[in-house]
Amino acid sequence: MFYLLVITENQGFTESVRVLLPEKAYKVHGCAELGKAVSLLKSGLAHICILDADLSNVSGIRSLEAVREEAPSIPVFICSETADAHWEEQAYVKDADFIFHKPLRGPLLKRMLDKHLAQSNPSPSRVPPQSPSPSPGMAPTRADSLSASALEIMRDFSRILSYSLDLKSFVHQFTLKLREVISVNRAAILLRQPGASFPGISSMDEDTHLDCICSIGIEADIFQYFQLNLASGIGGTVSRSGQILKAEYENNLLFPEDHEIRREFELLGCQVAIPIVDRERCLGIALLGGRLTGAQFTDEELQLLFHLMEELGLAVRNNWLHEELSSNHALISDVIAQFKSGCLVVSPDLQVLHANPALLDFLQKGSGGKIEFSDLPTRIASRLYEVAQKGEALEPFMFDDFPNDERIYRISIFPLQMRRLGSGTAVMLLVEDFTQIENAKKIELEAQNAQTISLIAERFAHEIRNALVPLSTHHQLLDSDFSKEGFRDSLERTMGRQISRISRFADQMLLLSRSRNGTNESTSLKNLITKAFEEARSFSGKCGSLRWNSGFQDCEVRGDLSALKYAYMEILLNGLQSENDEVNITISSQFRRENDHAQFALVDFTDDGQGFSEEAAEEALKPFFTTRNVGIGLGLTVAEKILRAHGGSLEIIRNHQRANGVRTIIPLL
Repeated sequence: MFYLLVITENQGFTESVRVLLPEKAYKVHGCAELGKAVSLLKSGLAHICILDADLSNVSGIRSLEAVREEAPSIPVFICSETADAHWEEQAYVKDADFIFHKPLRGPLLKRMLDKHLAQSNPSPSRVPPQSPSPSPGMAPTRADSLSASALEIMRDFSRILSYSLDLKSFVHQFTLKLREVISVNRAAILLRQPGASFPGISSMDEDTHLDCICSIGIEADIFQYFQLNLASGIGGTVSRSGQILKAEYENNLLFPEDHEIRREFELLGCQVAIPIVDRERCLGIALLGGRLTGAQFTDEELQLLFHLMEELGLAVRNNWLHEELSSNHALISDVIAQFKSGCLVVSPDLQVLHANPALLDFLQKGSGGKIEFSDLPTRIASRLYEVAQKGEALEPFMFDDFPNDERIYRISIFPLQMRRLGSGTAVMLLVEDFTQIENAKKIELEAQNAQTISLIAERFAHEIRNALVPLSTHHQLLDSDFSKEGFRDSLERTMGRQISRISRFADQMLLLSRSRNGTNESTSLKNLITKAFEEARSFSGKCGSLRWNSGFQDCEVRGDLSALKYAYMEILLNGLQSENDEVNITISSQFRRENDHAQFALVDFTDDGQGFSEEAAEEALKPFFTTRNVGIGLGLTVAEKILRAHGGSLEIIRNHQRANGVRTIIPLL
């Protein structure tokens, strides 16, 4: 690959040069100012300099003189939009190699580049001093070896290895430089597939075949019919031994596969095979032919070549890892880009590291817009800053303040630990469109509320109407039958029962609406249940009895005693309202300790009625469920709510062998 340095203030001119030339053969680098190009000119990395200059006056000549002062030997092309014959002549006098007129034409540019590159040294690096080559019959001397200039050679190769992100190009440059330094008639670099060398790079199997990345002096077709591998022959021997292999080692007992090795050397016309290692594993081999002078390689030369191949192996490994990392990064970026949810990552110093297209849409930046931390809404920015400072995730929250956007979003913010950012905490922001979900929840809630209100109104009207029927009947007979003693007694009983009925319904509604307990008093559990039973029996008008199990253990309870009494009254009333005229309700209790500090009383209420059916047991605690023609089905619902507010619970007991009932659990003092 050849390197072109373009000096121009117009970035578009650099791009036009890059488009006109094949990407694999030419690498174009642009500099806006001559001062910034000085280091590149002095380093010798550029093969040719293209100067965008105005030749209608003296300014273009001065620019050319400045370039020549820094790089007297590099070919310099001038490209000018307007030119004067006098100043063009002066440019050639000042050692300009060629003058182009805009617009540039690709064929002419490439033709002139090829011509000058063929005449000049193709290597961008300075060639180290060479000692005279010995004649074929002479033994190599110390001066003929590479040891005297090893440091300079390593420096030259390091310049090539710095371009290792382009694997084929840098291996090609490496091979050209290798041929230039050691003067061989042929050379080839063969590498295995990345997946066979690194556990982190996925591969279906361990492929030991070697692919030719670059070859010089070897027929290109030979590798289509002949392939080396690291399991046998030259590749297997070099891989196992980790040593340099020479073709003349025909009788060396270290290499039992002499026949196959000799055949491979003959087919390729090479004399030396050097392992390409990354200090851990063998990645491939380098095959070298003979010296152009016919001289043999010295040990010093082979040692230097071995170390050069080791540096090549490290560069190849880095290239493979970089390719895998780039592929993974591109894959993740593509996946995130497809998200309908917005994604933003900021560094510990609040610099935006990544923002996907969905987030740009939320902020109305467009697909090509650039986002800054200051572009975020204040409420989101403050939360991001808080997470970056504390390193702790926040609970997701709803947000509907994006400009000109009526949608509702859920915002999630959480920290990311990123090693390359040091000890700081990067922060990730997720923006999810919850508009449809929130609207659906709102519609469902409104529908449930409407249904509940309708049901409450229906049950309320039914209960009030049932209470009003006997009162209305007595009201109609009031004028004619009031003087009768039996009528007055019936009126008194009816008014008392119906007023109690309406009061109970009002109490249920009030207790359902209360969010907290009232008073905080204490009493014995037995006393509380006894008072609740008297009220339940008075309300039902039945002659029931309360029985205490022989193992009943009394205890102290604390809370809103009026609410707790009402809860137990509803439980007892549920038992008294069975079909039997006289109902016996049995109370049993036991204590349970859940931890070292909390103790609970389990109180069971069973009666001698029919008990709960399977359906009734499942639905009994739900609002408005009732199996009777009167009542609205809130009794056990209210009781369960009161007990839960006191830290307890209520559950239905079903037992097919005996009477069933209700169990309450309430914490003790």
